[in-house]
Amino acid sequence: MYKVSVITPVYRAEQYIERCARALFEQTLDSIEYIFVNDCTPDRSIDVLMSVMEEYPERKEHVKILHHKTNTGQSGARKDGMAIAGGEYIIHCDADDWVDLDMYERMYNKAVEDGVEAVCCDVVLECGNGSRVLRVNNQHEDHKLMYDCLVPISVEYLSLCNRLISKKIFERHVIEPFEGVNMWDDVGLSIRLRYYIRSTSVINEPFYHYNRVNEVSTTRRPLMERMQEQGKCIRFIEEFFKNENALEQYRYFVSYLKIHSIEYIFTTDADTWAKAFKSERRTLWKIRHLYRKHIRFRYFVVGYGGFIGKLIWKRFWKR
Repeated sequence: MYKVSVITPVYRAEQYIERCARALFEQTLDSIEYIFVNDCTPDRSIDVLMSVMEEYPERKEHVKILHHKTNTGQSGARKDGMAIAGGEYIIHCDADDWVDLDMYERMYNKAVEDGVEAVCCDVVLECGNGSRVLRVNNQHEDHKLMYDCLVPISVEYLSLCNRLISKKIFERHVIEPFEGVNMWDDVGLSIRLRYYIRSTSVINEPFYHYNRVNEVSTTRRPLMERMQEQGKCIRFIEEFFKNENALEQYRYFVSYLKIHSIEYIFTTDADTWAKAFKSERRTLWKIRHLYRKHIRFRYFVVGYGGFIGKLIWKRFWKR
C-alpha cells in the first residue's frame, strides 16, 4: 500500500501541467501513488504530462492515468480517481496549481506522529500581481466551531488540496463527490469529510500554491452557471445534514453557505440579492465575530428593513 495517493483531474491545463507534474514527481516522499484523470481535455495537457513523466523513470510505475470517454467535470474526475486510490491517505491537487517538494512527506509524517485522521497546511494564493498566504489554525479545524460559523468560507478552510485525509474516512462513510456539481465540488466533499473527521493536525507552513491566474479554471465560468451549481451543492448539503439529524445543529453554517453563494451578485443585481434568503440574513447578522460592521448592517437592513419600514409607516406616517 502507498502512503499517499494524489488525485489530479486534467482538463485544459496545457500551460500549467508541466510545473504541477514536476512538483509532484520530485516529492521527497517515495511511497506516492499518482492518479491523473484525463477528463477529455481538448488540448495537449496529457502529451505534456507524458513527456514530463519520461524524465522521472523511477516514478512511472507509480503513475495511473485514467481516460474518460466523455467529459464529466471535476467532480466526476475526482470520483473516479478516488475509486482506485490505494494510498493510506488521500489528497487532491489541481493541474494548474503546484506544491512544495516536501509537502506530502511533511504532512504524512505529521499524520503518523500525531495519530490523526487529517492534516491541513496553509495555502499561497498566486495572483498576477503577487502572492498572499492564507493561514489556517487549530481553531479553524475544530469540528464544532466550523459549523457554528466562526470562520468564513475560503479556499484554505474547505479545499481538498491542502488537506491530507485518511482513506478509512472515505470508505467508512462512503463519501463521494456530489453528481453534477463542479463548482464547489470540493466544498461538498470537505464539509461531509469534516463532519466525520474527529482529529486534525495543522502545519502552519504554506505548502500548496493555488493558481488564481488560470482563465479557464472552474471559478472563471459564467456567474449564473456558477451560482446554479453552488445552489445545487447547498441543497445536497442540506439533505446530508437532514439525513444525519443535524440540520438544526448546523443551521448557521447552512445559512452562511446560502448567503455566500449569492454574494457575487450584490454589485451587479442588488434587487435580486435583496430578495434572496431573507430569513438567513436575519440569523447571520447577529453573528458579530463573523462579519465586518457594514456587512452586518447590510444583512440587518435586508432582513428587517421592510418590517421596520411598515411599522413606522403604520404608527407615524399613516396618521
